[in-house]
Amino acid sequence: MRGRCPIWGGAASFFERQVVMQKLKYYGSVILFFIVVGALGFGTSYVQRPHNVVIGVNLALSGEEKAYGEATARGIGMARDKINAEGGLLDEAVAVVAVDNHGSAGDAEAAVKQLTSRHAVAMIGPNLSHCALAVVRDATAAKMPVISPAGTNPDITVDHRTGEAHEYMFRATFIDSYQGRAMADYAFGQLKARTAAVVYDERQAYSKGLAAFFKQSFLADGGQVPVYVDISSDESFAAAVAALQASPCQVVYAPLYDEKAMEFIVKARDAGIAALILGPDGWNGRRMAQSLSPAYLQNLFYTDHYANDVNEPVAEEFAEAYYEKYGELPDSYAALGYDSFMMVAEAVRRSGSADPEKIAEELAKTIDYHGVTGMIALDANHDAIKPAFIMTFWQGQPALLEKRPTVQL
Repeated sequence: MRGRCPIWGGAASFFERQVVMQKLKYYGSVILFFIVVGALGFGTSYVQRPHNVVIGVNLALSGEEKAYGEATARGIGMARDKINAEGGLLDEAVAVVAVDNHGSAGDAEAAVKQLTSRHAVAMIGPNLSHCALAVVRDATAAKMPVISPAGTNPDITVDHRTGEAHEYMFRATFIDSYQGRAMADYAFGQLKARTAAVVYDERQAYSKGLAAFFKQSFLADGGQVPVYVDISSDESFAAAVAALQASPCQVVYAPLYDEKAMEFIVKARDAGIAALILGPDGWNGRRMAQSLSPAYLQNLFYTDHYANDVNEPVAEEFAEAYYEKYGELPDSYAALGYDSFMMVAEAVRRSGSADPEKIAEELAKTIDYHGVTGMIALDANHDAIKPAFIMTFWQGQPALLEKRPTVQL
């Protein structure tokens, strides 16, 4: 049921045949929380049973950023169920123990100790960059391999002081320098933009880093960035809109998480700003499509990790299974959660062991994992070499425009 741009051809997919059903909302927020809990196997009777392989999950399952965590949890649950249906790992069913970090760096850090005490052999999450950065020290001390499904800040896997990779930190996603460059190159090359404004949130390491990477790449391409402003407060928000009105640019790059991105888009359009608005993976396009009226979904472009592309059988099969289970299409966070679990499972299989150190060694050797988000190899920094998807909205739904080359900085 993915939106199809006129440039796409081919027969209608399973999802296009379900376009009416997709618009239904099957679950309220309270029901959704308990579905997520059930999908991950929460509950004392489940986690108390002895297992050779216990995989920990450290996500925001409540709070402002819970939409990211809930979707990731669903993907993890689907991967766990698939592995267990195929016989599990090391001849036993895999257990999943999840801790809600509430989107807080402190709670994410504390979750490492909780999962270590539950004998987790690896940890999936956190997603949010500031939370993922907070677990590096304790995960390294515990020698617990961590794979962040969506944490894109470069410092998650590499010590910026020494340039050395953190031995136990991995990710299933591309890094911010790559997606910032991918969008800058697309804006300059495909959208023919020569002037760009950048609006970012000074309080978020994710937003600040992406803003800097985009600006650096756009300038290197030959463009100009006359407006570069913080919108972290209501006052700065209003000042940024005024700056955009005073110095119109062809594109505006807004590296923000979804709630703030939607607020900016609405205020910018209501203020008469007609520039193309560009964004990163944090936009969460599927949620944006559900939350914004179609009038605000025009002339938007963003980078993402996953697309329901009928030309990619692995991605299409995952989307069909997800739709059958949840009554809606997966977003990139669900896909990244699925891939993260499967990458850990493959490392356990290759190591033939539940020893976290051996699992980490095998994770570092990942070179040809064919995931639902694309072909993934981990480089020497434990960063995923994989394509970035350039997305837009068409008929009110996320739509794939192109894949950028799988080249990192």
